[in-house]
Amino acid sequence: MTLTEKSLLLLFFRKEVLAFFLLASPAAAEPSLLTTYTLHCSGCHGTQGAGVPEKGIPNLADAGLYADTPEGRAYLAQVPGISQSRLDNETAARMLNYVLRRFSAGNLPAGFRPYTGAELAVLRTHKASDAARRRQALLAQVGAPGQRGGR
Repeated sequence: MTLTEKSLLLLFFRKEVLAFFLLASPAAAEPSLLTTYTLHCSGCHGTQGAGVPEKGIPNLADAGLYADTPEGRAYLAQVPGISQSRLDNETAARMLNYVLRRFSAGNLPAGFRPYTGAELAVLRTHKASDAARRRQALLAQVGAPGQRGGR
């Protein structure tokens, strides 16, 4: 093998190793929150978070209404899409915060405290039974004006 061939091979090898480490890094391996939402939430709630209220799938624009009380925070963490997903607690917390900020920023309380993985680790151990009933009771508790159908 000539010196030029060895140099080209070494250059090629360096690029391949660099590409491997860049692609194998956690930042590159972790999907964006938009991708995570698309994979785990949009099948029911749609790309714009509108849901299908007539089928009991809530409009995510209302989600911020729940974030002001301990019961409401627990409810949001216990809906099937969060509590029963395969997402780890940290990712589920980021996803929930993303949904709240993307679709319901106008309904978030002034002092909104983002969810943490530790909080979801506790809250996700309980599953929301009769989600529609709990949702209506919580909305009545916060006195949500013009409660959108199917929350």
